Amino acid sequence: MIKLGSFFPEALNLNGDQGNLLALKRYLEAAGFQVVVESIGAANSYDELHFALLGHGSMAAKRSLNTAMSAVAFDQLLSKTPGLAIGSGFEYLAGLGLTKSTIEVGERDSVFAVGELGSIAALGYRNTDSGLPNLELNGNWICSMLHGPLLAKNPVLLHRAAKAAVAAAGLVWPAVAPEPLTDWVAQLNRVSAQIWALETEAEFKPLVLG
Repeated sequence: MIKLGSFFPEALNLNGDQGNLLALKRYLEAAGFQVVVESIGAANSYDELHFALLGHGSMAAKRSLNTAMSAVAFDQLLSKTPGLAIGSGFEYLAGLGLTKSTIEVGERDSVFAVGELGSIAALGYRNTDSGLPNLELNGNWICSMLHGPLLAKNPVLLHRAAKAAVAAAGLVWPAVAPEPLTDWVAQLNRVSAQIWALETEAEFKPLVLG
């Protein structure tokens, strides 16, 4: 069983950030895995998660994170558990000093943008004055200032997150992709290509299952 967890999902979901876990859950299930999604709050344990999401929310919502975990606990989570921090979730981790980049407030960017993580390019909507990068890897976490369901329209990034969750659960990615997965990836590539064509002039690179 693969366990996905989200911190305060009702509050940290201003731009549909929880769609990232929905996409990841469906992708993993299409690959043949059993998946459960858990809500993480002040009274919930975050132990034994295989992937965690820290979404975007208001200042009040971010303050509630202090009741769930300490900076030390977040540091340990970043080092051992894969995850995704979006928008103010990224800013929260940066404020704790847990990211490579620091917040340098400047003019607000409000634009569709592409971020790069190694050979992976991901498209999303950037709306921030934080100065933090579009994509950055901190420990085992993908941190992004590209809002919303980033994984849902970036199949290669989704595949990376899925394989990280599988490895964290001590499971093995299938050597041959099951038919439900190949069918779903074909649909996802097609829809994502259309989104990229509308939102950017950058080239969309489809996910090719090995």
